[in-house]
This record gives sequence, C-alpha cells and structure tokens, in this order.
Amino acid sequence: MAVLVAVAVGVVAVSFNLVDRAREFVTGEPVAPAPDAAPGDPQPALTVVTTAEGPDGTEAVTIALLAVDRASGEGTVLLVPPATIADVPGHGAFRLGEAFDFGGSALVGVSLDNLLGVRSDATVTVSEEGWAALLDRLGPTEVTLGQPVIDRDEDGSATTLLPAGRQELDGQGLATLLTFRSDGGSQLDQLPRVQAALLGVLDRLADPGRVDDLFADGATELEVVQASEPTEDEDEDLDGTELLRTVLAELAIARADDALTTLTLFVSPIGTGTEDAYRPDAERIAALVDERLAASKPDPGVAGGRTLQLLNGNGQPGIGADVAAVLQPAGYRVLLTGNADRFDHAVTRILVYDEEPATLAAARDVRDRLGVGQIERSGTPQSVVDLTIVIGLDFPVGGSEASAEATELGPADEAGGDVDGEGGPDDGDADPEGEAANTAG
Repeated sequence: MAVLVAVAVGVVAVSFNLVDRAREFVTGEPVAPAPDAAPGDPQPALTVVTTAEGPDGTEAVTIALLAVDRASGEGTVLLVPPATIADVPGHGAFRLGEAFDFGGSALVGVSLDNLLGVRSDATVTVSEEGWAALLDRLGPTEVTLGQPVIDRDEDGSATTLLPAGRQELDGQGLATLLTFRSDGGSQLDQLPRVQAALLGVLDRLADPGRVDDLFADGATELEVVQASEPTEDEDEDLDGTELLRTVLAELAIARADDALTTLTLFVSPIGTGTEDAYRPDAERIAALVDERLAASKPDPGVAGGRTLQLLNGNGQPGIGADVAAVLQPAGYRVLLTGNADRFDHAVTRILVYDEEPATLAAARDVRDRLGVGQIERSGTPQSVVDLTIVIGLDFPVGGSEASAEATELGPADEAGGDVDGEGGPDDGDADPEGEAANTAG
C-alpha cells in the first residue's frame, strides 16, 4: 500500500508540474484528422474479464487478451495479472482489477488497451457461475495440472480441490481453475491453472460442433461491451458474442496447428506486502506487442502514438475515461491522469509543448475529435507527455452552458487571452494544497 501511495503521489506531483500559465494560443491551418484504428480484421482481439465473489463483493480475478493474426494463422492468449499497475483513465495509477471497481469491465478493457497500445474490439465479462454453466456444454474436458489445487484454511488445514496430472473436468471444475486463488498464493501462481483451463477448452473446441454447442442459445452467460461501432469494412451483424465465437474457433485451429502462443504479461512484483502489485515492464511489453499484436495497433496517422496527460477540470468523476474512449481508437495513449488545479474550467485546454507541425496537427486532431477545446502553447517544456488536456465544462459537448464549439483563438487574443472563459487572465497554476488536488478524478 505504501508503494502504491508513493506511485500515486508521484503521478500527482508530475501532473501539477505540467500545468502552467499557458498563454500563447496556437493558430494555423487545420489538417486532415488521424484515421481510427484498424478494424478487428485482420487481427480481431478481445479482452475477457472473469469475475468472482470476494470479501468486498464482485472482483475481477482473471484478465486475458485473445487475438488471432489471420494473415499468419497465429493465435495469442495473453494472461494479465489483475494486480498490474496501470493508468486507469479518469482515475490515475491503480491495479487493473481496481478499474473493474471504478467502471466495470469496459474500463478494464480501456485501461489494458492503453497499457499495451492496442485496440481490442470488445470486452467480455463472465462470472464464475457463468463459466460453469457455459463450459458444462462441452462435456468432459481434458486438462493437465502441474500442481494440485489446494484450498488452505486459516487454521492450517487443507483440502485438495483438484489433483495434479491429467484429468477430465466438467464446467464447474474448469470454472474453479479460472477463478480459484488460495490464501497466500499470488496471482502469478494462479495463472498456470488459468492457462491449463483455456488450453483444455481450445482443444475441445477443435471440433466445430462443440463451438455450436457452446453458443447454442446465444451464450447468455456472457456480458459483451463493444469497443466501438463497426466500421464500413466490418460486418455490422458480427456483435461481440459472435466475435468471441469466431475468435475462439480460430484460436482452436491455431492450437491444433501448433500456432498458438500463451504467455503472461511481463511484470515484476512491487514491494513485499500481503497484497499483490506488479509493475509492467514497458520495454518488453512493447516488444511483445510488436511481435504478437502489431495488427491490433492503431494506425499511427496524425496521432503517431502520442502520449497524453488528462486532467479533470470540470469535476465530473471519471471524465478522463470518457476522453480516453474518444482518443484511444485514434492511436493516442493516456500516460497520466489526475485533477486540474480547480474544477471550474469553462473551456477545455489542449496544451502543446512545442510548435512542430506534427505536434500541432495532433493537437488539432484531438480538438476535432473531442469537439471542444482551445490549443495553447505551454511555457514550461517537459518530456513526460506530448500533450496535456485540461477537461473543461464544455466536455461532453452540450453538457454545460459553456461553448460547445471547438475554438482556436487568433493572434488578437494571444496577449492576455481569456483562457478560462470567465473573464480576466487565467490563474492556471496548480495548487497542490487546494481542494481539487485532494478530490478523486
């Protein structure tokens, strides 16, 4: 917990250092907007979140990214510890599992996409009971466990739930593998069991008839959130459930062809506390994405993978997640999330740190996608993020009495311009001691 607090304090400190008295309003000719990310074809990708009941209610206990590269026929199953620390848009640095507490599986999917720099096509949520009912339709499914599954009680007694070795499991047994975590065991200890269950299911799905059985009634146990509306190149009738069916069938084929790779996200433990927390290895993850998930990376376009800082300047809880949902499909990545100096910014501010043509093109693209905002040149150079967005009362469009039109002020406004829309110069210096600094974003 102390480590997490230190991380959060560091993010807040950096956030406030990046907000200054930006005074120069940027003008110029508009440019073509960045294209959205490539559609799911040729590499459909899905985030699957498994939930179970915990001491504090429903928790995200397993997170996996499923992807198929149709050009090569290779499949990827990426297992992600829910305790991986990532920027949760609209909230800050938290465990991915906590993103579920803040905004459900949809926010988990957005946060994982942002961490990896990819675009998944949908997020699928399945409860432990849902897996049990769904997978029971497959009939006995063979799995091989390297270690037994043991439930240890606080008094030291232990019960063997599943033995080690090869065995056939029904739906409940498979659900146990996907969700069970013994006291004292880490999430990394749990992942081999998750892998064994998924591989057993894919082996079973090598028979197309089993795929039909699994989705016979529409697989009502699944809760699917589409990442975006289908593009012109995508089949509008292929909703999230059908997409999952297609991906599982193609992963089963890849498994049969020895073209499936299952791996765990590259992380390292943080601290020595009783609760898991893992730091992602950014360099190794970037290499993994380039090797296995390149087709799921957004088209660089104008965005060019630029990094963003999102600061809540309108007081609406979690507003950063809404902004991230608009900008991530175009290839932007949210690196930092926090609160602005105050919550009454009438106009959204898009701060740039140089006036290179590519930077200005990205800033205008951000403004066009959000539908609001004025672009400003920051007087404080830095190298942490490419753009800072102070989200004002004009976002979402029509959500306040502030102007809902994107603005780009001309030279006449550059000296002492009205940045905050309230008359007079902006007092945009961050105030770490103020109320906004201590209010959840």
